[in-house]
Amino acid sequence: MIEITPLYGALTAILMAILSTRAGLMRGKYKIALGDGGNKELALNIRRFGNLSEYAAMVVVLMLLMELNGASAKMLHTYGSIFIALRLIHPIVLFSDMPPPKWKMLGRFISAGGTAILMVFGAFILLSA
Repeated sequence: MIEITPLYGALTAILMAILSTRAGLMRGKYKIALGDGGNKELALNIRRFGNLSEYAAMVVVLMLLMELNGASAKMLHTYGSIFIALRLIHPIVLFSDMPPPKWKMLGRFISAGGTAILMVFGAFILLSA
């Protein structure tokens, strides 16, 4: 029975709903139906949602396959928790103007790089199963 992956899938969906709602509300505020209309603030909010949606499906699928292959509950919770933490950090540290503050650069490096490492780790676990 699949018991752990749905929790992290649901948490990811909640985060996606929050980020997409923020972008949608901003579209209404600035009366921009498609694209970002050249508005930097809206463009950044669109990317906050987009970055999560680009990685979420793959991470949840990897996690599901690990669970189906018998990965331990501890490993799955660690994997899922790290993903959620990295994806909570990423929208905060995402920047559009250069040069960004150093703390944002470091946060972005950790959140984006950490997500990539997490995917490679998941793939490695599946390939070695």
